[in-house]
Amino acid sequence: MAQLNWTYYSLTGIPYSIDMYHGDESGHLMLLVNSEIMIIDFNRKEKHSYSFYIESQLLEFEIEQEGEGYDYKLSPQAPDCSHIPEEKYFGEHFWIPLIILIIALNFVFHFIVNAFN
Repeated sequence: MAQLNWTYYSLTGIPYSIDMYHGDESGHLMLLVNSEIMIIDFNRKEKHSYSFYIESQLLEFEIEQEGEGYDYKLSPQAPDCSHIPEEKYFGEHFWIPLIILIIALNFVFHFIVNAFN
């Protein structure tokens, strides 16, 4: 029976213990995250990939037969930011008050210059 474990640090820096058990002869697979079962699959002897989330990060676990044994890969996937709207740094709520402030300062400056002449 193959047993592997990884420590995955989430995007927030919290460590997660990932344990994997895979029977060489039976092909039964169990994947645990912090001792909680995430994936159970029976009679898995050929190449397959599984996806699961830790916090908001997608991870992919791959199993592939290599000769007599198996190769296991755990890899985090790039975050999908398409659902997050683009943040506007200088929207109309910035420009309108700035323009009004500049006009007011011009009037004050013009009034002071004309008052002392």
